[in-house]
Amino acid sequence: MSGNQEKKNDQIIHTVTGSENGTTVKALLKQMNIPRRTVTRLMQNRGILLNGVSVPLSGTVHTGDTLCLSFVQSDLKTALFLKEAPDILYEDEDLVIVNKPFGMPCHPSREHQDDMGTLLGLYYGNGFTVRTVGRLDKDVSGVMVYAKNSMTASQLSDHQIHKQYTAVITGQFEGPSGRLECRLKKTPYQRQAFVSADGKDCITDYETMDIYPGHSFVSVSIVTGRTHQIRATMAHFGHPLLGDKLYGGSTELIRRPALHCRSVTFIHPKTKKKITVVCDLPEDMQKLKSLPDQG
Repeated sequence: MSGNQEKKNDQIIHTVTGSENGTTVKALLKQMNIPRRTVTRLMQNRGILLNGVSVPLSGTVHTGDTLCLSFVQSDLKTALFLKEAPDILYEDEDLVIVNKPFGMPCHPSREHQDDMGTLLGLYYGNGFTVRTVGRLDKDVSGVMVYAKNSMTASQLSDHQIHKQYTAVITGQFEGPSGRLECRLKKTPYQRQAFVSADGKDCITDYETMDIYPGHSFVSVSIVTGRTHQIRATMAHFGHPLLGDKLYGGSTELIRRPALHCRSVTFIHPKTKKKITVVCDLPEDMQKLKSLPDQG
């Protein structure tokens, strides 16, 4: 964050500099890397204030003016992220690997323009574009791989990356480890994936890590790569993820699917060296290890 900006609760306060004198509010917000989607929401909520007064995008700013952006909570995370460096876990001239927070899509769509890929492009600047290698659901946290150029994107695919996940499931499996096999189907008009005889083969390996009253932590790796594979499979076998309302998981202890990609391992397409990147468990899942005994 630059010296002429400060964060204050649910606001960003920007003091107009000499070089910005005479700029329109719209142009200044673009320079501040505030996404158009967020600007629209700010306008709808009369959240753009110049010297304490609501101002249109066509308004002009002058040296020393105070521009205040007052966010609703859903927009605040994205706006503040833009003022900080992304959590980069590994980087070279071909790849950037980040810790994607839950609640943030990994790539843009018609519904979401404030995704991790777009934000990385803004971070690097000058129209820089990154390309996703694989994906994580919006509400799943953890390691996400991006290619910095088309050559790397064509040489490294999701099936070449071995991922290890940590999931918190309802109850516990009978055995300490095992393999879960079913056939999953996903249609464009349904949010859930479901088990069906005409679905695609789905193979998931698990190992129990820690057991707590009512839930347990499991290490998960996927042999196949299906949409919602871990979430749908765990629910089908009677152990929906905590927080996963879509698949019947309770939201009492956590309000998003308790799933985190904790590591990736792959062979670098250029150097041919083995790369392993690890990411710590986020706070909301860590808290599930320190709950009072509910038994």
